[in-house]
Amino acid sequence: MEIYIVRPGDGLPSVARSFSLEAEEIRRLNQLSDPRRLCPGLSLVLDTGHGDVPRSMELSAALSPRAESALLEELLPGLSWLCVRSCALTPQGQLGLPEAGALLRLAYEHSVQPLLSLSNLAQGGFSALLAHQFFSDPALALDLAARLPGLLEAEGYMGVELNFQYLFAFDRDNYSRFAQSLSQALHAAGRYLFVSLAPKTAATAESPLCAGHDYETLGRCADRVILLCHDWGGAFTAPQAISPADRTAAVIDYAASLIPPGKTLLSLSSCGYSWDLPWRQGDEGRPLPCRLAADMAISTGAEIKFDRCAQAPFFTCGGQGRRRVVWYEDARSISRRVSLAGEGGLAGLSLRSGDRLYRPGLSLLLSRCAGEKLI
Repeated sequence: MEIYIVRPGDGLPSVARSFSLEAEEIRRLNQLSDPRRLCPGLSLVLDTGHGDVPRSMELSAALSPRAESALLEELLPGLSWLCVRSCALTPQGQLGLPEAGALLRLAYEHSVQPLLSLSNLAQGGFSALLAHQFFSDPALALDLAARLPGLLEAEGYMGVELNFQYLFAFDRDNYSRFAQSLSQALHAAGRYLFVSLAPKTAATAESPLCAGHDYETLGRCADRVILLCHDWGGAFTAPQAISPADRTAAVIDYAASLIPPGKTLLSLSSCGYSWDLPWRQGDEGRPLPCRLAADMAISTGAEIKFDRCAQAPFFTCGGQGRRRVVWYEDARSISRRVSLAGEGGLAGLSLRSGDRLYRPGLSLLLSRCAGEKLI
């Protein structure tokens, strides 16, 4: 796969002729809604048949049973691990399991190891209070750790991904103890433990996002850790890159000082956000799938720019008192994160696609990485 950046005056037919490709295939590969229009700065993924030999590494993805069938069809053949989302945890330690029978069958058909994603998600997002209520009774945590291996075997999972975010700082040790207890129980049953870590670059970091994560302890008891290096730009932040490459590199370096890189996966986001301009403190950004971000740029005649430090595309659009800025991911930003994982000697990558197919990014990823099959 190659990446071509659209220049002023380019059209899909002229780009296709330059690379001896079919315009319709370029349109399909890049999920372009209107093949008659392009915009300067747009990245196009081109299947020219040229490129480096894919790097062998582990590929994981976090999906729910509602994931698009087109995404599953293109992703599963190259996947190593599948973290099945939407398991509801109550403060009393009870679980509401997703109805994932069909998804689990597809995973095993493609030799993908499925993991149950366990988190402190509640209505409205991650809940520090829910996690605190659960951790406040050590007996509840120990009981759940003891019950989970049997539940996994009955449901068809090979392990657990712990994805507890926005924990209170005073629950850090409680979370670490739960992870250690769960690790012992799972390993005794021949199962795996993954832990997803919020990004941090120092042990003393006390932001609400990462204050509850002890990298050294969690990394020691997990078989794999996933560095969630995305969402710097989000609903409650100022306009900025979703997964800035410079900040991601700093997180990788810090993690490597405490956790062997060979057990680390780097997250890959495929989403964007739109913010109204002028932005004011408290204004909320709106999520925008990457393919729709590209469509917005094309339909509004915007010029897509590329931040060299963050290695991420952005554009502004609108007028008459209603202007917006959009940051999102494209093939260039995804390619850079693949390179960061390779340069850091990481075990692989973890796709956080939000159940939607972003074909340019996925095609680029699968052309650069060959997912290792572990069963």
